[in-house]
Amino acid sequence: MLQKIHGVRQDDADRERHWFQDDFFDLFAWTDKAGEVVAFQLCYDRLKRERVLAWSGPTGFIHRRIDDGEELPAQKMAPMLVADGQFAADDIAMEFDNRSTFIGTRWRQFIRTKIDEAAVQFSMPRNPS
Repeated sequence: MLQKIHGVRQDDADRERHWFQDDFFDLFAWTDKAGEVVAFQLCYDRLKRERVLAWSGPTGFIHRRIDDGEELPAQKMAPMLVADGQFAADDIAMEFDNRSTFIGTRWRQFIRTKIDEAAVQFSMPRNPS
């Protein structure tokens, strides 16, 4: 279950950063002064092949894989976002539904709606039969 991480560093006077985490997700959400989500990063499959679905009101969606920079044991490199294939929206939506019960209903519904919107944006064309 996603649990809220307390004591998250705040860098922006106009937005508040929130962090929720479990063994599959890291969810970072930024809210405005009214408490509305204005951006989020949903990092998933964090212990295997981590990817991120990010949304921001002004810029829309991105979906990337997180390259942790750990391929060579003698040289630690900084993590970076790299291109990734199809967004497995059905799987991510199901995991989010199962793991997000401790997040406020309004935020949970908002992020869930954005997952559905991303599914449409990142869907791959089907092969005509």
